Amino acid sequence: MSSASKEEREGVAVKTYAKFSELPIKAITPKGWLWKYLDNQRNGLTGHLDEAAGTPFDKVKRTKLTSSEWINAEFEQVSYWLDGMLRCGYLLRDEFLINKALEQIEYVLKNPDKDGYLGPQSLKDSPHGGNRWPHTVFFRAVMAHYSATKNKSILSPIIKHYLSKTSEHTRERDVCNVEIMLWLYEETGDKRIFDYALESYEGYNLLNKDRDTSVESMLSTRKMSEHGVTFNEIGKLGAIVYKYTGNRKYLDATINAYKKIDRDQMLIDGVCSSTERLRGKDPLDSHETCNISDYTWSVGYLLMVTGDAEYADKIERACFNAAPGAVTKDFKALQYFSCPNQVIADSSSNHNFYRCGDKWMSYRPKPGTECCSGDVNRAMPNYVARMWLLDNKNRGLVAALYGPSSVVARVGEELQEVNIVEETSYPFSEEINFYIYTKKEVFFSLSLRIPLWCDCPQLLINSKPVKAKLQKGAFVTIKRLFSNGDHIKLILPMELKLSYWPRNGVGIEMGPIVFSLPIDEEWQVDKNEVFQTKDFPAWNIYPKSKWNYALDLTESELKERVEVVRRAPPVDDINFNPWYIKSAPIELYVPARLVRGWRIKKCKRLTYEDYDGLHKRVGNFSFTPNLPEIKVLKKNLSPKVEKIRLVPYGCTQLRITIFPNAAAVCRAK
Repeated sequence: MSSASKEEREGVAVKTYAKFSELPIKAITPKGWLWKYLDNQRNGLTGHLDEAAGTPFDKVKRTKLTSSEWINAEFEQVSYWLDGMLRCGYLLRDEFLINKALEQIEYVLKNPDKDGYLGPQSLKDSPHGGNRWPHTVFFRAVMAHYSATKNKSILSPIIKHYLSKTSEHTRERDVCNVEIMLWLYEETGDKRIFDYALESYEGYNLLNKDRDTSVESMLSTRKMSEHGVTFNEIGKLGAIVYKYTGNRKYLDATINAYKKIDRDQMLIDGVCSSTERLRGKDPLDSHETCNISDYTWSVGYLLMVTGDAEYADKIERACFNAAPGAVTKDFKALQYFSCPNQVIADSSSNHNFYRCGDKWMSYRPKPGTECCSGDVNRAMPNYVARMWLLDNKNRGLVAALYGPSSVVARVGEELQEVNIVEETSYPFSEEINFYIYTKKEVFFSLSLRIPLWCDCPQLLINSKPVKAKLQKGAFVTIKRLFSNGDHIKLILPMELKLSYWPRNGVGIEMGPIVFSLPIDEEWQVDKNEVFQTKDFPAWNIYPKSKWNYALDLTESELKERVEVVRRAPPVDDINFNPWYIKSAPIELYVPARLVRGWRIKKCKRLTYEDYDGLHKRVGNFSFTPNLPEIKVLKKNLSPKVEKIRLVPYGCTQLRITIFPNAAAVCRAK
């Protein structure tokens, strides 16, 4: 390790090209339904994964993470959990979660090897095999700890770990450590770590020119087929490198890569298909639950670096649909693969080619490999932690992601403390109220996001309409002398719209919410599942009601033929969980027709793909069927039009979200 100069040791001011920055995690407090969601996490998997899912999480009870007992995958998966647990704990001010996570984290930081290396010996002994990726996951938990404490002593052992250079960081997901290195550089100004980060990223791009995640490939128009988590973790690095270098090529690469995701793989619930590799947009294409957390975390960097509101829209869509749709409403079980259309979820219902016929689409504490059981804990804490951001230009506040919350921050030139309370039932209501509390008048800027889906927003300050232009898909910035008690009201009318998908598929949306047909469910405990307890059971869920409907609706008929029923949850009620079907805050009643003969697909023999090739299986398998072909649909549509009830996607376990388009068939010329 080279000796550090005085300037390197003490740090220098670091220039950033990002528009926004994160606030300290404890500056933000969730309220209303968001608090309830995180509290369910605390009482569910996030607080008790070691009791619920077995190996490797139960090892936290009896060993430390640096023990030789740990292997590569386990360090990654448990680190996901620690990250989500610690962020959830800091947001809830919950000592149980905080202490449980810190016991593991602090042990690692206080027990480096003589050369400075931190972590399991097994990873150190494999320096060239792509095995340093789990450190990225673990150090993100440390980032949360530092955000809450600002304790500089936390940073020194991590810098020594990287500067020990006991491994390259240029292979596979090892390059993701660039995220951590550049965060260290921002906090310390240590140029040695900055240079090593750039060296690692440049080395990765030289070694991996043909991979989807190289800068060269991301800048191309080529369709990607990378492993979903690998794409989201590496793809974001271009934006992060731009943040500290100003080299536009890197940012353009990340922006273009995510545009290609929208073009080729984005599903209706807001997350890219990934089973395990990036797939397509077919109604049966699914996503790994890991990618709910990884996609939203990565797009969060694009939001902060560019300041573009579209990325906040994307995060909301994923967190309001995919995230609650992949877990049970008590947060005690999850899916490994989750799909917009799933009419059965049992131990053999995985309809995806990868691991077909396995339990990966059922709801249980460990429905596949362990990564999703750990990573699912990160999604909503990350959402809450980035709801409020700091405007780097003028130290103003940015309301980037909406929901019931409050924020305390020092703003403006004088760094005066201000408290803003956000009262709302969003996304279940259109009205968001901001109340300003300050000891004395303070001049600062407050930026509010106008979503791209909102055509007629309204903004009022102290009951008076604001004349400023409110451009959808952008931020509107209020610069003024704020007084204690000032009230800002933002109204975001949500209009119904149809979206169109392959195989003559159609979906219905309103604002950030996607709607699904809820299916009456029969829940059975899977007694053959090893990884479950009485408090955290593994479920097989079977349909008990008709689901084989086609939507009979055109865009021009939305207002006259769709009944919207709203029951917005109380703004401050932290005991109300809006994600239960019976208490769904919004319901739609839409015209539909039964499709005769469209039923669950059953088979006794199948072929599935794994990492080591194709495999054949024999058994009794039941799968969600794909949409019927147009000729079959036209022949089998019932002449009777019924009104069916739809609820927010996140309220469902079994669902149909992409419907056959009856109107396209019946009214075609």
